[in-house]
Amino acid sequence: MKEIALFSVALLLGGCAYGIVDRSNEVRNAETLATCYVTVKPAFLYEARCADLDASGFGDSTFCTGIQGFDPAPYEVDNHTYHYEYPKSWAAYLDAKNTWDETLFKKLLFEKQRSIIAPVNVGTTLEITGVYEYPRGETGRVLILKTRLTSGEFNGTEVELPSRGGFSDAGPDWVRQWTYRPDQGIELSSEYLEPCDNQSVVNRVK
Repeated sequence: MKEIALFSVALLLGGCAYGIVDRSNEVRNAETLATCYVTVKPAFLYEARCADLDASGFGDSTFCTGIQGFDPAPYEVDNHTYHYEYPKSWAAYLDAKNTWDETLFKKLLFEKQRSIIAPVNVGTTLEITGVYEYPRGETGRVLILKTRLTSGEFNGTEVELPSRGGFSDAGPDWVRQWTYRPDQGIELSSEYLEPCDNQSVVNRVK
């Protein structure tokens, strides 16, 4: 009992988040999980690092299938514009595959070089299957969204959306929020995803 008490005190004093919180079955998220989303920009599946839902209370990363977009739009920091070093298309990636793999995916010791798996066409649909608050040490808990592709060649493939606090490699975030805020709903990047019932989107991806 003494050891457990000391451990609990250490957690509180250290300010580290502990434990994965599954918000998927909450009534407030029912509409989000029932919504169909569609990709509006060419994307790709790749060998990613994602949040391990089977990890201990402190959380950890695991290998999984990730998704990211080709030719991301520039971003601004302190009034300076920066461009992502990403291939503009599947063909551009194949033209310099090894170079792109080494640029995009950091290889750790004793780890094989990760790579892009395949392209994802515009108009591919997906659904959100899980909403989690995931522990990231002193950062606290961050928002993690698990999804499943529901059309196309890779129908049924589970992917984690790139998020601000997740484990995915550097690149644009598809999930706008850093943390879970139930009163604000889930905000996704319109550069990559839109609701399937958005008529302007339907016309765009035809």
